[in-house]
Amino acid sequence: MYMIAVFKSRKDAVQFAGVLSRYGVKVTVGNTPRGIGIPCGLSVRFPRGAISLAERVLSGNDYFGFAGFYSI
Repeated sequence: MYMIAVFKSRKDAVQFAGVLSRYGVKVTVGNTPRGIGIPCGLSVRFPRGAISLAERVLSGNDYFGFAGFYSI
């Protein structure tokens, strides 16, 4: 099972993916699925087990483009 972190900002998505990747998390950056309802967004897909780390990364930085986590 995977999670996606949805961003309205390309810069934020790429930066977030880079941080998770440096912690050894396998990430994929891609377009946000249409069903999420955020047009032109980018998402970072990562394993569900890394959600605690992802939350810590978000809380320690200013990701103003972050729109939420979704399970896929």
